[in-house]
Amino acid sequence: MDQEKAVGPSAAKLTTVVCDDEAPALELMSDLLTETGAVSIAASCRSVRDSLEIINKGGVDLVVYDIEMPGLSGVEAYERITASPRPLVVFATAHPQYAVDAFDVDAIDYILKPVNLERVRRAVEKAIRLRRLIHERERGAPIAAPETAPADMSGVLRIRDAGKYYFIPHKDIIWVEAAGDYSLLHMTDRELTVRLPLKALEADLPRLLFVRVHRSAIVSRAHIREIRLLPKGEALISVERNVSVRTSRSYRDVVQALANER
Repeated sequence: MDQEKAVGPSAAKLTTVVCDDEAPALELMSDLLTETGAVSIAASCRSVRDSLEIINKGGVDLVVYDIEMPGLSGVEAYERITASPRPLVVFATAHPQYAVDAFDVDAIDYILKPVNLERVRRAVEKAIRLRRLIHERERGAPIAAPETAPADMSGVLRIRDAGKYYFIPHKDIIWVEAAGDYSLLHMTDRELTVRLPLKALEADLPRLLFVRVHRSAIVSRAHIREIRLLPKGEALISVERNVSVRTSRSYRDVVQALANER
């Protein structure tokens, strides 16, 4: 195991563990993460078990795993993380077929090799934004949503968080983003961070109104403004509040069906 201890890292930097069994790939990913200027590399590991030993001690913000590794895959490794809260996870691989497995564990991003600085920077920026929102919730920031059930629950999402129930009208939800153990609800007038994985939240959203377009994103059909198809089966879905949600190629059939409806 190659390990680099950060010396006096900025509080804004993401404490990160990188794991890849191939030394050149490990070095490249570590270098690119460092080059973003927003990451402090706590450890660069070629062994999944070594990475888990460090991660499960706590204090890690972000984990970047190669998916296909001997012994345990990156996905299997993530399932063995016991630190609470779990760090955010990004997967990298040369094999596109592993994308579905990666997002089944609510990864925040999936990077296809060969990696480059622009793509790594985009993943890091997303991790920083999500970490900030999660930390606000962990410090006790209230959820700005009604706690009294309406008379008609047919158009309402009920969420249980920290022992309380909150009631959010479906019509106010623009899209939902995965953030590890959390989900981020982008609303018409605010953002809500709830401690509920995207998979669990998806089960409570009506499929006639919401559609999953990425392993880390669900969009409201009513708030879609434009769908722009991209090469390689990806697309950009424009929704309200001037936001574009990038889809993944494993959802190309779903996105094409959405485009045909418009």
